[in-house]
Parts: sequence; structure tokens; C-alpha cells
Amino acid sequence: MTDGEDPPGCCFDDWARSQSRRARRVGADGVTSALLDGLARVGLTGRSVLDIGAGAGTLVVGALERGAARATGFDLGPGAVEAARGLAAERGFAAKARFEVADGSVADLPPSDLVTLNRVICCYPDPVALVDHTVAAAGRGYAFVLPRSSGPMGLINRAVLRVGNLWFRARPGVYGGYRAFVHDVEPIHARLVAAGFRRVHAEHLRLVWQLAVYARVEATP
Repeated sequence: MTDGEDPPGCCFDDWARSQSRRARRVGADGVTSALLDGLARVGLTGRSVLDIGAGAGTLVVGALERGAARATGFDLGPGAVEAARGLAAERGFAAKARFEVADGSVADLPPSDLVTLNRVICCYPDPVALVDHTVAAAGRGYAFVLPRSSGPMGLINRAVLRVGNLWFRARPGVYGGYRAFVHDVEPIHARLVAAGFRRVHAEHLRLVWQLAVYARVEATP
């Protein structure tokens, strides 16, 4: 996530606390809700979900509210994991939700029906390696949200993140070397197709974001 290989400690806990406060007031944000709607196309009821970069746990809790059997969230921030556990307990899902402090790009991942990366791919310099590692845990479906990379909005996203990264670098004590990236979607799509998945839904969210949902192609008998 930095110029090297190790993810920074960064600001994930602060972001998660902000998410947690919002979730308690009004529920999941619109992007997370759209991702959950996309997962419903693959099938959430009775499924297991693995959320990489779970933040305050809003997607995990949302999946359980929509009928998932169990859900696991990994996040780099101990504070984020604490906030997620608290939210799950408040919503009555402490027994079905599990959260761990871990880097989902290298950690051992539990096999799950559905794997999600909600605005997480943009935090890693090597998206293909991240996708290769995480898709191996996906049994039925895989979904992600990342910044749009093509067209005028892609140019705007790249310009905005260049400025943002300058700000992050200017405050290493706060952001710990964090950088954000705009990655082309096509190489990611190609890796998922090679892993046996097909895209079943795609949409743009709030102009800035690209959502894509994939389902595993059933093997021919």
C-alpha cells in the first residue's frame, strides 16, 4: 500500500469510527447498500460472506440482515475491528459475525460463498495479486467497488488521488505512508474470468465508483 510492500497503520481506525457513527444513525451508506443489492443477484440467503477491508462492519452486518448465514470481516485497524464487533453485537449478530485484524492480501482466508472488497482494491498497489489471493476463497460469488478508471471520470479520479496522495505524504504521522490508486478494471476482470467467474452485474455509483459482481460459472457435468 506504500511504495514498499507493507500496509501502513494509517487512518483506518478513524475512518471506521466515522462509518460506525453513521451506521448507527442511518444505516449503511449508499455504495455499501448497492453492493449488497448486487450480491443478492448471486444469492445471499443462507450464504457465508467474507469482507476484505471490513471497516466498521456495515457490509457484514448488512449481509446478515439480508439473510446470510454467517459473515467474516478482515481489517488492518484494531479500532475498526472493535467498532465492527460492537455494531454486530448491537444488531444481534455477535454469534454470526466474526472480525479479525489482518491484511486480506496475505492472510489465510476462510473459504466463503461470497467474497467482497468494498473500496479496498484502490488501497493496494498490486490489484492483480490482491484479486488472485482473495478470489481463491470465493465459492460462489465475488464483488468489488473501486474508483472508475476510464473516460472523463477516470481522469478526474486520477487527478483527485494525485492531490490526495500528496496530502497523505505530507502527514506521515497521521496517514502512515498510505496511498490510494486508480486501477484499470480490465486486468481485474480478466483474472476473475480466468478463475472461473462471469460478470453478472456492473454499474457506476455516485459517478466516482465502479461496482462489479461476479458469479462462478457452474462446471459442466
